[in-house]
Amino acid sequence: MQTDRFARARILMEQKRYDLASNEITARIGDDPEDPEGYILAALCHFTLDRPGAGDAARRAVELAPNDSRAHFALSLVESKCGNLDGAEAAIRRAIELNSWAAGYFGQLAAIEIGRYDWRAALRAADEGLAIDPDDDVCLNHRAVALTKLGRHDEAAHTLEGTLEKHPEDAYTHANRGWTLLHENEPRKAVDHFREALRLDPNSEWAKAGLLEALRAKNWFYRRVLQFFLMLSRFSPRMQFGLIIGMVVVVRALAELGEQVPAAEPFFAVLIFAYAAFVAATWFAKHIINMLLLFDRDGRVLLDRQQKCLSAVCTVLMVVVLALVASAVAGTDRRAAPAAVFVFLVAVHLASVFQIPAGRFRLLGAGASALILGLFAYERFERFDLIHQFAMLQTRAESHDTWAAEFRARKANMTEEQTAATEKGLQNSANVLDRSLQLLRSRAEELNSWESVLGFASLGGLLLHGFLAAKAVRARFESLT
Repeated sequence: MQTDRFARARILMEQKRYDLASNEITARIGDDPEDPEGYILAALCHFTLDRPGAGDAARRAVELAPNDSRAHFALSLVESKCGNLDGAEAAIRRAIELNSWAAGYFGQLAAIEIGRYDWRAALRAADEGLAIDPDDDVCLNHRAVALTKLGRHDEAAHTLEGTLEKHPEDAYTHANRGWTLLHENEPRKAVDHFREALRLDPNSEWAKAGLLEALRAKNWFYRRVLQFFLMLSRFSPRMQFGLIIGMVVVVRALAELGEQVPAAEPFFAVLIFAYAAFVAATWFAKHIINMLLLFDRDGRVLLDRQQKCLSAVCTVLMVVVLALVASAVAGTDRRAAPAAVFVFLVAVHLASVFQIPAGRFRLLGAGASALILGLFAYERFERFDLIHQFAMLQTRAESHDTWAAEFRARKANMTEEQTAATEKGLQNSANVLDRSLQLLRSRAEELNSWESVLGFASLGGLLLHGFLAAKAVRARFESLT
């Protein structure tokens, strides 16, 4: 009889009216605070609504009903959303131990393995759930995700198409199919599934993100960049950072090797330029394409104010970078190349900072970038001054050469005393020029060392942004507990 008191709440949850269900559950818990059913339902409602208290409700349910598998399942959902995958696995395995015939429990285990980037383990868990219930949509969707990440696109497509035949009104499955189509390099087909997912669930952030990527991927160039990142997404974050750092190390090695083997330097320079162009594309292609999406009906709706402003700023900065690069190539200003590098880094850090969710973690990332870029700006101004000093020294050297040429032309008509005085003056001038040149070269070496250090500091700042973004997401979910 006690559980019937929550029947209305269950009906409301089935109708996805979680706010009303939560109010109903709270009222019933007040009538009997020792009934574990209320805490199980409360945990599921708070979890779905991203409300604080989900963890407390789930733990209270486990405390009141340690042998109820649903309580452990609810706790596993909350722990996985908070990023505690070990705790989530322990809870779901306890739930499976208590009830090994619930397919959804294996779907949750598959979700945990997906969070660990263990695609094969996720596939095994999903298949175990489907052996119990071949129509379980959670297991089917997680099975498709695992197959996609393993590169088995045909099997993933077959799984999702079958799921859509059975559950044509499931927004999550439509969004999942859209993402698999992006992996298959079919952005136009993906757009249809993402639109359908948003029709069924207008609040699906996953479907919104997917539709934006699909719209951007209509562009031939961005589609290649997206394919690279989708390929990279198969690896764990640690492996992704390792690959990026490895590429940076290889570029540095090629640059040093080019200095030691002058004949091969042009070839290495082309490779380094290609890598730099690719890095620029990965950072800014999204924002530049966003500018184009402002002329698209769906794009204007999907892009928020921050994305629109960021795309405009990044596009302007990239135009400035290209103008400076053109000036450097034309040789009109020797300061153009270092200025282009600095503006490029400003744009990269700006784009990276706004990948961090708003809050204290974004402020930390912005502070770190401001410090690094401030030091870089100081180094750039010192380099500009050095370039100016070299230009002045070159002018003095040209004057010295002109003086020497005039002396040689008039030497036959000069007395011995005039000749000796002029030669002494030329020698003194040459000595001063040599000392000045040595000082400038020493200063250039110091600045080059600083540039190298600041370059790695800049890379470290970008990696810090990735860490802070993950921390911000985790902190948001930890509020559930």
